[in-house]
Amino acid sequence: MDASLPLKLFHTDADFITETINISSGGAYCQIDRFIPVMTKLKILMFLPIIGRNRSHKIECEGIIVRTEPEYPADDIDKYNIAIFFSNIAKKDCAKITSYVKKKMSSPSCN
Repeated sequence: MDASLPLKLFHTDADFITETINISSGGAYCQIDRFIPVMTKLKILMFLPIIGRNRSHKIECEGIIVRTEPEYPADDIDKYNIAIFFSNIAKKDCAKITSYVKKKMSSPSCN
């Protein structure tokens, strides 16, 4: 589902503050300003809004980059889209993401 949610990625060489472009219970797609190769492990911190409330769930998990676009670094490129698979996420946090996506997808504003 397309969603812009705050996201912080922790990598051994750098940290990134970004937003999701889309999200599912299995992973997220976002944009960063540096090339990171496929199969790189990340620690992830995200804040998932609680629908109907002015609060959010803090979700901490681990992920692996499964796609980088473009596939190789280049001097003339300053933005890279990455797809992250959630490789280590608590069941309760996965359930919260699933519930959030289902509620947003059934919302009339998504039509």
